[in-house]
Amino acid sequence: MKPERGAVGRALFVGRFQPFHHGHYHVVLKLLEKHDEVIIAIGSAESFFTDENPFTAGERIEMVRAAFESKLLSRIIIIPVRDINDHAKWVSHVMAYVPKFEAVYSNNELVQRLFRESGSGVKVEPIELIDRGNKEGRYIRSLMAQGNPEWEKHVPGSVAVFIKAVGGLDRIERMKKGIFR
Repeated sequence: MKPERGAVGRALFVGRFQPFHHGHYHVVLKLLEKHDEVIIAIGSAESFFTDENPFTAGERIEMVRAAFESKLLSRIIIIPVRDINDHAKWVSHVMAYVPKFEAVYSNNELVQRLFRESGSGVKVEPIELIDRGNKEGRYIRSLMAQGNPEWEKHVPGSVAVFIKAVGGLDRIERMKKGIFR
């Protein structure tokens, strides 16, 4: 699938990307068919080395960069965004971190609601999911924690190589056992 340039403006895609998997990859490709550029906002950027957020913001940026060829990567903007734990201010917080965009894509009901009610004027669009059960970070992390090599088929090959190189599997297994330092 080759996304066609000439679409409209920028799209914002918010997620934690723990890890960046095939579902995320296909969403970005679809968004690049509709938009000139895609901003990937790495949410919960301050959270790492936990069961839910095992990878640092920097590692998640590297995963996204590893997944795409340079031609497509030139149309992707990756920005880490910290949580502020204040729903009333969250949309303006995100918008202060990222360049201007015309539409936000998310299936998170809270993200959709916050943007709709913010008065920001951006379109709020759902994401077309692909094989959600097997393309969900929680499921992939559980496979990793079990030492099940099946996790690799759910992420781009370059992402699997990166995760292994940074000791991600060992980190997740140790966290699940409660012995991560």
